[in-house]
Amino acid sequence: MKRYKIADVVFDAKTKYVYSEKICKPYEYDGEEKPSFTVEITEKDVGFEREKAELTGVKYPDAYLESLALFRKLCDYLLDKADGIVFHSSAIMVDGEAYLFTAPSGTGKSTHTALWRELLGDRAVMINDDKPIIRCIDGAFYVYGTPWTGKHKLGNNTRAKIKAICKIYQSKENVIKVADTKEMIFVILGQTIRPTDLEKMRKLTTIIDKMLGAVDKYVLGCNMDISAAELAYNTMKRGGKDEN
Repeated sequence: MKRYKIADVVFDAKTKYVYSEKICKPYEYDGEEKPSFTVEITEKDVGFEREKAELTGVKYPDAYLESLALFRKLCDYLLDKADGIVFHSSAIMVDGEAYLFTAPSGTGKSTHTALWRELLGDRAVMINDDKPIIRCIDGAFYVYGTPWTGKHKLGNNTRAKIKAICKIYQSKENVIKVADTKEMIFVILGQTIRPTDLEKMRKLTTIIDKMLGAVDKYVLGCNMDISAAELAYNTMKRGGKDEN
C-alpha cells in the first residue's frame, strides 16, 4: 500500500497494477500527516470504468482503468470532505497565478497553453494539462496538479490560486470577452464528474457557483498563432469585472 498527497489531501491506496504507482510516484508522501482515508481498487471498480469506456466505443487496458478508478474515488472524497472538484482543462501558472482553459477535446486547449509557454518562457509552468483538481480553501480557489496529465503528460505537483477561467473555441480572428456567469456554470458542469447522489450534486453546484463569483471568467476565440496567447494573457492578467 502506498501513501500519497494530492490536492493537499493525504491518503493510502492499494492498487494491483504498476501503472497506477508509476504515474502517482511524484505524489508519494512520507511526512508525518496522517491519511484522511484509505482506498482499495477492486475488480468491480475496474469493471465499472470498463463499462463507461465501452459506452464511448473505447477499450483500455485494465491497468489504465484501475488508475481511472483511483482518480474517481479521490474526486468523490474531495467533493464530499474537502470542497474539491475535478475540472477537465489545461491549467497553467504564470508568476504564481493560475489560468485554466477548457473546451471539448480536440479544440486546442493544449495547443493554446503551449503558445503561452512559448510566449512567456520559464515564467509559465504547466500545473496540469487534463485533469487538475480545484479546491475552495478559506473562500479562495486553488488549482492543483494531479497524476492524470493527459496524452501530452504535462503537469507538476504544485498548486496556485486561480486568477481566471476561460472557455476557448477555434476562430480565424482572435477575440476575447468577459463570459456570462450562467453560461460558465454549464461549461464547468460539462467538464467535471457529476455525482448521481442529489446531495453531492448540490454541493458540486454550490462550489461552482462560489468559484465563478471569486475568479475572472472569459470566452476566447483563437487561432493557433502566438498572438492568441498574447491577447489572452494581457487581457486576463489585467482582470475584468463580470457585470452579469
